[in-house]
Amino acid sequence: MKITLAYPLTASTLASMVGGRLMTVGNTDPTVTYICTDSREADENTLFCAIRGERVDGHDFMAKAASLGCALFLCERLPDEMASLGCAAIQVADTVEALSALARAYRTESMKSLSVVAITGSVGKTTTKEMTAAVLAQGKTLFKKDGNFNSTIGLPLSFMEISAEIDCAVLEMGMSSRGEIASMTRAVRPNIAVIANIGSSHLEYLGSRENIARAKREIAGGLSEGGILLVNGDEPLLKELGQDFGEDLPEIPAGIRTLRVSLAGAKDADYLAGSIRHHDGGMIFDLTTPEGVWEGLYIPAVGEHLVWAASFAAAVGQLSGLTEGQVREGLAVYCPADMRQNIRSVGGVTVIEDCYNAAPESMRASLSVLAAVAAQAPHARRIAVLGDMKELGADTVALHRLVGKAVFDEGVDLLVTVGELGAEIACGAMEAGMSSDAIRIMGGADTYVTTAAYLKSILREGDHVLFKASRSMALETVAEAIFA
Repeated sequence: MKITLAYPLTASTLASMVGGRLMTVGNTDPTVTYICTDSREADENTLFCAIRGERVDGHDFMAKAASLGCALFLCERLPDEMASLGCAAIQVADTVEALSALARAYRTESMKSLSVVAITGSVGKTTTKEMTAAVLAQGKTLFKKDGNFNSTIGLPLSFMEISAEIDCAVLEMGMSSRGEIASMTRAVRPNIAVIANIGSSHLEYLGSRENIARAKREIAGGLSEGGILLVNGDEPLLKELGQDFGEDLPEIPAGIRTLRVSLAGAKDADYLAGSIRHHDGGMIFDLTTPEGVWEGLYIPAVGEHLVWAASFAAAVGQLSGLTEGQVREGLAVYCPADMRQNIRSVGGVTVIEDCYNAAPESMRASLSVLAAVAAQAPHARRIAVLGDMKELGADTVALHRLVGKAVFDEGVDLLVTVGELGAEIACGAMEAGMSSDAIRIMGGADTYVTTAAYLKSILREGDHVLFKASRSMALETVAEAIFA
C-alpha cells in the first residue's frame, strides 16, 4: 500500500504530527512525498511504515527498505544496524496509532473546512459510498478512494492524499473488532456519519449482532461539532440507540443530530423511501424528505437493497446543500464498483458477478436480484453459483443453510455450490424442498476447473447465472474461465 501525500512533509514535521521521537543521521531532515507499508515500494522519497501484523512484522524489512534508498522510517523499534543504514526514523509506541494521529493532525491543522462523510455497515458499505460520491460529485469537488482503504491503516493513509482544493471526502469504515471504528472516526472527524445496517459479518470476532451494533455505533464518537448521524431506522438495534445495550455502549456526543432512514414506513423516519419498483433495468422510488417528496428517483441497477444505498446518498446530498436535481442526476449516473453486482450479457447468457464479498444479507439480496432480472426474460433459467461465507462464527452452518432456504424461496432452477460451507447451502436448499436433481455440489482438488467445465456444458442462451461468495473464495475466476 502506497499513497501520495497531498504535499511533501519533512521528517521533523511528521514527528511532531505523530508525537514521535525523531532519530536522524547527522543534521539531515529528509522530506518525503509518499508513504508506504510495503518495503518493496520504499525509495528516497518515501516514508516506510513498519507495521506489526499477525504473520509478518514490517520491522524485519527495514533494512530491505533502506537498501532501496528509503530515507525515513516510522517504527516502534529501531534496527540494530540503524547507524549503518544511513536513514532517519520516527520512533513511536504503536505505528498504527501513529497513522491515526497523523491523519488527526492533518485534519486539525490543514483540513478544517473539509466536509467529511463516513460510511459504515455490515454489508453494502462500498455501494453506499459509491452512490453517495456519485451524488456529491454533482455539486462538490470530491475525494473518494477506490479499493480497500477502510481499515485503521488504509483510511488514515488515504486521508493524507486529500488536497486543499477538495470540498468533500467520502470515506468507508470497516472493522473486525471493537475500537477500530472509534480510532478512524476520531482521526478524520466526520461531519456526517452513516450506519447503513447491522448484519452478520464478523460474528466470528464479535460474537453477537448487539456487539456489531456497538462497534458500528463508535462512528458517532468522533463526529464534528454539530455533526449528523444517519441510521437505518428499520433496524431494531439502531432504532433505539440508547436502550437495551447495558453500560458498554459508545456515547453519542451532545449536539449530534440523529436522523433515520426507512424503507418500511417507520413513522419516526426523517427520510422514507416508498413506491419502489423495477424500471428499465433499474429501480425507481419516491423519497419523503424533511423538505418534501422527491418522486421517481432512478438508479441504474436492480435490487431493493440498492434503494437503501440511494436513500442514504440522497439524504447526504440534501444535508450537504445539494438540490433535488443534483441528487437525481447523481443517482442516475451511479456505476457499481468492481465485482459488485456487475451484470452483463455474454453469448446470450446474463451473468451477475457479485464476488467482492458475501454475508447472509448480501447473499439474499443477490438472489433477489437474480430472480428480478430473470423475471424480465421469458423461459429464463435461474442458476446460482454460490460459495463459502466467512467470519460468521458459531452460527456458520445455520446461516449457510438459511441461504439455501432463500435459494429455494427465490425459485432458483439450478444451484451449484463450491467449498465446504457452500455444501451447507445445498443442504439448506434441500431441507427447504429443492430437488437434489437441481443441486450440484462441487469438490475435489480442481474444484474451480471442474465447476467451470460443468457450467460450460450446461449453460444455454437465455440462462441467468449468479456468482456469489466471500472474497477469499475468488469465485470470479470461475466466471472468467467461462465468459472471458
